[in-house]
Amino acid sequence: MRNKFKVQIAKFKVDAGRKLSVTLIFGLWSLVSFSQERTRILFLIDASLSMKNEWKGGTKWDVARTALSEMADSIALIPNCEMGMRVFGHLFPEPDKNCHDSRLEIRIDTGNVKAIKRKLEEIRPKGITPLVYSIEKSVADFGGVAAKNILIIITDGEDACQRDQCSVAALLAKNNIILRPFIIGMSLQAKSYEEMQCMGKLYNTSSAEEFSATLKNVVSESIAKTSLQVNLNDINGKPTETDVNMTFYDLETGLPKYNFYHSMNSRGLPDTIVVSPLFRYKLQVHIIPPIVLDSISLKRNFHNIVSLKAPQGYLHFTLQGTISKSAAIERVKCLVHLPNQEQTLNVQTMNSKEKYLCGTYDLEVITLPRTIVKGVKIEQSKTTEVQIPSPGILTMNKTFEAFGGIFMVEEGKMKKIYELHLKDKQETIALQPGKYHLVYRSKAARTIHTTVDKEFEIASGGSLSLKL
Repeated sequence: MRNKFKVQIAKFKVDAGRKLSVTLIFGLWSLVSFSQERTRILFLIDASLSMKNEWKGGTKWDVARTALSEMADSIALIPNCEMGMRVFGHLFPEPDKNCHDSRLEIRIDTGNVKAIKRKLEEIRPKGITPLVYSIEKSVADFGGVAAKNILIIITDGEDACQRDQCSVAALLAKNNIILRPFIIGMSLQAKSYEEMQCMGKLYNTSSAEEFSATLKNVVSESIAKTSLQVNLNDINGKPTETDVNMTFYDLETGLPKYNFYHSMNSRGLPDTIVVSPLFRYKLQVHIIPPIVLDSISLKRNFHNIVSLKAPQGYLHFTLQGTISKSAAIERVKCLVHLPNQEQTLNVQTMNSKEKYLCGTYDLEVITLPRTIVKGVKIEQSKTTEVQIPSPGILTMNKTFEAFGGIFMVEEGKMKKIYELHLKDKQETIALQPGKYHLVYRSKAARTIHTTVDKEFEIASGGSLSLKL
């Protein structure tokens, strides 16, 4: 572990009508060089008229203002942590019922503690509660910055503007803000509490002491440094597999939260990543076929290890013999399937080597006719060679428009494998070695008896020209 920082223990007193000692302990964080992810916290504060009501410990506004001022001092000590403040319900008096009464008072940044405290002292609650509108506006406050973005809402009531409160969670997720924001309620009524459950992680407090403790816990959870190591184990149970993409999805919404390319550190172990502990995840490892692990819950402020069975080997797909440079050859592809399944796992190009999860696969090679290879076994760290005969090239030059097709005899029956293009003067295709029939007649012919059945043979790597 490198670059260790120590966050000092800070003790403050909350004075909101009476003195309440609140010890704000953030503990020790060992921050290694990979954990330079920025944490950006936006406080969304209710300053509506009802926040002037007396509470256990002073008015609700006094309690919120004092606790938030002191919390700002503590946040300023945290490395890579920024904060800002949006306030609503403080610009227009309640009779105006202004549903756009919301403003970003302090933009998200470092070194703004004094500005936050000064603004909190200036504000006087007086308006209504445009909560949903304010959350919507907070999206732009984060500025699209790639970071661990946290929204902490402090309010004493539900939205006053008949807006859909449940819609904001999806909006925040879409903009890569913490999916379920923290909401600290101040004596929310039962109806309000029920209606706001869908908005985020909701806490309802009933006193200054409880509010301050909840705010401390929410901020502590927000800035928690949680690390994760993903072991991709080989056939022997050792974490040797690497160099693959991984996606972490939020289990609740299915939305992707993180994308990483797995790698090893200097000690030959899977590298460590920093992720938010606020979600439960589904992990998808993008190998062939993909591996999915559902419901990963991370322990906060802890190095978590997740292990998956991911033994892999290689498939080398080639053509035998002399290979023509014709574009028709370049179109030969290999479709990889699991046994007895139609779904295509991968399309592998000719003369390529690709990695697969150890197991058995069926191959369908896009030749004319198609070549099927079943029971191909992929083994740990080994390369399985699959070769098929190189096709030959057939060129058909037409002096007239013709209906027709190419057939092969299979189990005593004629099987059509290619349809001629009526308008083309010349057609070039790749055919697997073997005997075929070209059956056609001129479009201008008036009798069926003009049909021509021409037998021909294709040699591997050879070429043949037919004139119609």
